[in-house]
Amino acid sequence: MKWCYVICGAFSLLTMVPNPYFLNNAFYSTSKYYTGLEFGALFQLWGAWILVLAAYCIFILVRVFNRQRIRQENGNTNTVLLLLVANIVWVITGLCDTFTGIQVVDLPPLSWIGSFSVTSCIAWVLVLHIDDLYEERRLLSNRLMYDHLTQAFSRSYLEIRLTEAVNLMRRGELNWLSVCVFDVDDFKNINDQYGHANGDALLTQITTIIKDNIRQSDCIARLGGDEFVILFASKQDENYAATTVERIRERIAKTDFGKGECTFNTSCSFGIVSVTPEKLTITNVVEVQDLANQMLSGADEALYRAKNQGKNAVCIATFSD
Repeated sequence: MKWCYVICGAFSLLTMVPNPYFLNNAFYSTSKYYTGLEFGALFQLWGAWILVLAAYCIFILVRVFNRQRIRQENGNTNTVLLLLVANIVWVITGLCDTFTGIQVVDLPPLSWIGSFSVTSCIAWVLVLHIDDLYEERRLLSNRLMYDHLTQAFSRSYLEIRLTEAVNLMRRGELNWLSVCVFDVDDFKNINDQYGHANGDALLTQITTIIKDNIRQSDCIARLGGDEFVILFASKQDENYAATTVERIRERIAKTDFGKGECTFNTSCSFGIVSVTPEKLTITNVVEVQDLANQMLSGADEALYRAKNQGKNAVCIATFSD
């Protein structure tokens, strides 16, 4: 197909220069639509070439239409059918121009109608295709950004948010950055006793509780299984993360989960690690990603301390621990 476009482009450039082989200035009016022009043999050959190209397009579109009709892809079939009809109209009008000629019947070239229909259809198809691409991109972004079960943010998106927060702190736009890692106490026993459906519902309800108790500038993400991360990144005071997490812990412990006879209570254990701009200088952490990983590791270690303290607890660690 690329050679087809090359040939058409070359013919188009040659018609811009008056010459007896393509388009030439004439001393008399041949038509009120084409005034002062004479058409050379190569120009007519170009017209024939366009018709051949259009016929080839129709052949390809018929094959695509039949293949998609067999697969029952209705949306794509309608689009191909629209292009097929437009190209057929284009060929018919072009042939009519060739048989009658504007010298014999002084009417606007019928191929104008065919060209307009093809151009309009292609533009419409492009608009639909671009709209579909944007929709597919939006769905893909949602899959990458959100956890499919809980609708918390995904781990990959958490890494982006955490890296951005570290950069903001390095520029002095954040006064305090806290990371909280938590999980559900004895989650395996809950799945075994009440079923995986209730276990999944539990994770979703906990995510809702978290969202109800954090600010819009904060971030809740699911690392996997029953393990979550809360990112507190704003110009908050030093005790904001600890106070908020303690409120969340109490809320979860007092909530009844499950339905009917499967109602049960559970708790979560939390590990928090925080960092300030001053600590960034003291610890001499150069790489942003290294700092993010160290904070997650520190919060994870604090979580294990909370587990060892008897679970349903909040353990706070400093970044230097």
